[in-house]
Amino acid sequence: MFYWSFGTIQAAPGSHGHYTAAVSAIGIAVLLFVALTLYVGVRTYAKIRGRATNYYVAGNAMPVGVVGITLCAQAFDANGSVGNASLVHSGGFWAGAVIPVGLALCLFIAGTWFAEPLHRMRLMTLADFYRRRYSVPTETLAACLMLLSNVVLVAGNLAGLGLLFELVFGAPYLAMLVAVALCILAYAVSGGLYATIATSVLQVSIFIVSIVVAFVWLGGSHGWGTLLSAAPEGAMSFAGLFSRESGALVNWAALGSLALGDIVAIDFIQRMISADSGRSAKRGCYVAGGLTLVVGLTVSLIGLSAHYFGRDAGSSLLVDLALTDLPLLIGGAVLLGIIAASMSTASGVVLDLANVITRNLVQRHSRSTWDDGRMLRFSRWIALPTMAGAVVFAYVRPEPGVLLILAFDIVLAGCFVPLLLGLFWRKANTTGALAGVLAGSAARLVLHFAVTDAWRGLDTLLAPLFSLVAMVVVSLMTQETHRPRHEELRRVPSERELVAGLDG
Repeated sequence: MFYWSFGTIQAAPGSHGHYTAAVSAIGIAVLLFVALTLYVGVRTYAKIRGRATNYYVAGNAMPVGVVGITLCAQAFDANGSVGNASLVHSGGFWAGAVIPVGLALCLFIAGTWFAEPLHRMRLMTLADFYRRRYSVPTETLAACLMLLSNVVLVAGNLAGLGLLFELVFGAPYLAMLVAVALCILAYAVSGGLYATIATSVLQVSIFIVSIVVAFVWLGGSHGWGTLLSAAPEGAMSFAGLFSRESGALVNWAALGSLALGDIVAIDFIQRMISADSGRSAKRGCYVAGGLTLVVGLTVSLIGLSAHYFGRDAGSSLLVDLALTDLPLLIGGAVLLGIIAASMSTASGVVLDLANVITRNLVQRHSRSTWDDGRMLRFSRWIALPTMAGAVVFAYVRPEPGVLLILAFDIVLAGCFVPLLLGLFWRKANTTGALAGVLAGSAARLVLHFAVTDAWRGLDTLLAPLFSLVAMVVVSLMTQETHRPRHEELRRVPSERELVAGLDG
């Protein structure tokens, strides 16, 4: 048995032989997979052709299938899959199932209301929206919250990857953390979003196939009725959604944080706006939502089945199950799938973080006019300290699952309402947006300390309401002094304007 604890994976007595044989074979597969990923990613360098728009949004040329597959990465990475299985096992079905359900809801909501209007604006980053619709100060505030949120997200995935690589290769956690971070950086900064998308198709597909095969084998070998009957009484009841004593508030908070907060996730939006049309972006969200729901709930059931095999609760539950209770080939594929999906999310987010810093914090406050070459150089170099910060976070607090929900809690409080009202309320203006960002963020901070453990979850659910009230009231009070810029939603800047920063 293995457990994850601050960067250390330890084997329980009596389990060394089985793990050693499995891990040795899987190690070869992991090395081959990493080499293939590097090859595919680095080869996309030629696709950039010196153009910043190719690096940032893959030339807005991605078809429906590619957009759909790559949007699934977050649900299947170390946060989403390992965290999902662990939470289901320890807290009941809904404690972990809220992750795929929340992310699937997010994708369906984004496809229905957000994908087409955001794609039509021809953004380079999500933070661009806050400048064009509101102002540079609003853009700066939103960008800072997105950075904080997504450093947490990258850290969760790097933590999972570092721990898995420690298991597979037997090297110290910190060394594996640094090694996998450098690997991800190598291909992400080579081909930008082209590299991230090209590798994500391979990475996410591996996870989907491995989980489906594992689910079928478990059902065929043991029967799902038998497997689920071993779960504790009430593990699959709806008390997890309707009883505060069973964690309903926390589960609803997680659901809301993922379903709405993830709409403001920079990697989600970046993959949407890379589509070849608004229609493709919309359909890609629907494809991803369906896959996320089906495959994610499959992971939840696999986590629940661990009771049948007598697995102990812990953050390494899914890994333990894969290497102990599944055939070597299937268990190894599951482990490889988790690594693959985690690399997909981590590479996409760290690239988008570097681009937000470059585009929305540095270029926006620069007095000189930028060109493609300068933007590409800065974006690539700034990725180094960005990844370094995420590595430090991952080393200090390696908590997959918890980190995923925390990441979107941050942006849900401050950034979601200004995005929503900016798209669909003509009277939304700059002062209202600033009030919404500040009020939501401040409320989330205060509620974190004010809400007792018995009512935990209200801090997440109430913060966006403070943001909504503040933005509506202030916007209505300042219509005369700060004219709304709703017409900016219809303006489509040229590529020259985008690169030079003259798009808003």
